Amino acid sequence: MKVYDLNTMQITQISENTVVALGTFDGFHLGHASVFKNTFYEAKKRRLKSVVYTFLDNPRSVAKILTLEEKLGFFKSFGIDYVALDSFDDIKNMSGEEFVKDILIGQLKVTCACCGFNYRYGKGASCDAENLCQMLGKVGGSVVISERIFIENETLSSTKLRKMIEDGLVGEIQDYMPPYSIYARVEEGKKLGRKMGFPTINQYIPQGKVVPKNGVYITECYIGEDTYPSITNVGVRPTVDGVSSPVNVETHIIGYDGILYGSYIKVVFREFIRDERKFDSIEELKVQIAKDTDLAKRYFI
Repeated sequence: MKVYDLNTMQITQISENTVVALGTFDGFHLGHASVFKNTFYEAKKRRLKSVVYTFLDNPRSVAKILTLEEKLGFFKSFGIDYVALDSFDDIKNMSGEEFVKDILIGQLKVTCACCGFNYRYGKGASCDAENLCQMLGKVGGSVVISERIFIENETLSSTKLRKMIEDGLVGEIQDYMPPYSIYARVEEGKKLGRKMGFPTINQYIPQGKVVPKNGVYITECYIGEDTYPSITNVGVRPTVDGVSSPVNVETHIIGYDGILYGSYIKVVFREFIRDERKFDSIEELKVQIAKDTDLAKRYFI
């Protein structure tokens, strides 16, 4: 297990009692935010350091909503002192008792643990939040459990939000989590957008990250200290490349005409506006891009 000081991102040892947030924290939705608020509150009240214990790898073989780098950014924004990154393979066969004794108490010096109502641990996820209360209670520790949150009569979860992103519901998820975004290198393309009067940047979604539904989105681009409205096509660009091409993220940044090849740019997805489709001609595509651009401009007014 690697424990990092979030201020320096240097590996450190924990030698004092702590309050620990427990979870995978993919998506950083309202349920996760509740765990972090409890952690921050308990650490401040007890005058202890705060720690996040999570995994380098996802315990489940599913696409991630957040990359590890994005998670670390959210952790730091909450004022957390340390982040403990563990490999799931290293602890998956531990019993619940071993996990509490060796990891939480032995390595992280836990006095208080904060988790969600559905937190599981121990081999085969055999233990739950109530078991954690009992085990930590035996050594004078305590647990703060965040309550269930509902979304459309279903429990709010990363699984639910992941499905919404895959369905293109990027506008709707913003009621429950930060907007979906990608942070990726700008690749050199065919420059056809520039020839049409709508220069674009081309990116690929980071490996393992959930991919939104193919189609056109209203987005925002972060370039240095500036933010620009934009429109983004996720898909295979059937009018230009044909339907067998790999999924590409192509963005027209409104009001920006600089060269960004090789730069890492953040694109924030705000609203799905239409499905991807094959146009009969480049001219017809140009007309549609102009309409999409006008729609994006009005969105940000």
